[in-house]
Amino acid sequence: MASSLKAWGLLVSLLCLHYSLLAQSTSRREFMEHHHLSSHKEFSDYSCDVLMTEKGLKPKISHWFVYMAWYKVEHICISGNWKDRYKNSYVWAQTPIKVLTCHWENFKSKYVERRSYNYVQFHCNADGYVDSIEDMKLLEPILA
Repeated sequence: MASSLKAWGLLVSLLCLHYSLLAQSTSRREFMEHHHLSSHKEFSDYSCDVLMTEKGLKPKISHWFVYMAWYKVEHICISGNWKDRYKNSYVWAQTPIKVLTCHWENFKSKYVERRSYNYVQFHCNADGYVDSIEDMKLLEPILA
């Protein structure tokens, strides 16, 4: 009886671990699809109309994309204190990040783009991964 309880306990623990890993990868994948621009391509090569169509995003009045290496995004939620990693928090990026802002223009029936360096606030979810971005503070427009 005791061995079957241990087996069930182990099975439940493994299922919880699997669910936790699945939730982490889903959050990461959603952020990548909705807000991350790969630095493997030049920033100037990205276009709002193409991005919103390619990524299959629902039409929005405004949408932001951050242009930075993924490993930097991945480490934003990890603080020096390992106990703080798994709490909901907002973290300001310490350096300005290239941001592509897309605004829908009804009159033109297309997205108008604004490229800039911004300070970005990342929302870290309870699993310790970036969930969304907010409160962008424009630092300098990128003219090109």
